[in-house]
Amino acid sequence: MSSGGVTSLVLTRMGGRPCAIPCEHVVEIIPRVQLDHVPEAPPEVLGVINLRGRVVPVIDMRARVSKRTNLPVYQHLVIVRAQNKQIGLAVDEVRDVVTVPDEAIEKPGDMAGVRSPGVVRIEDDLVLVLGPEDAYHAAG
Repeated sequence: MSSGGVTSLVLTRMGGRPCAIPCEHVVEIIPRVQLDHVPEAPPEVLGVINLRGRVVPVIDMRARVSKRTNLPVYQHLVIVRAQNKQIGLAVDEVRDVVTVPDEAIEKPGDMAGVRSPGVVRIEDDLVLVLGPEDAYHAAG
């Protein structure tokens, strides 16, 4: 998760909640694109995209992590690598990239139905750090 006792994080908002994804799992960030519907997919699977010849499922974990009923329209997809697959995560916005000491990421256990690797305080926000396994398991 880290290099030299620090971890770089992509800061996002998911359903209005501040979240972060370790940079080591991020393949790329792309703007919202047209999705192809997948019949009978779990509700978290928004669809799939063709990303340079690869079929990439797009997952929406925003309701799971925020519990808000009125979700804003997602604006970006953060493509992460999870168990040798690429998965797109729908996010409200991408805010920044920060580097934090490893010990700043606290591990309170399962929260909000995700297997989050932890929570980190960034300025006044408690930021949920999501691992690629959260996306992988959210897909069903």
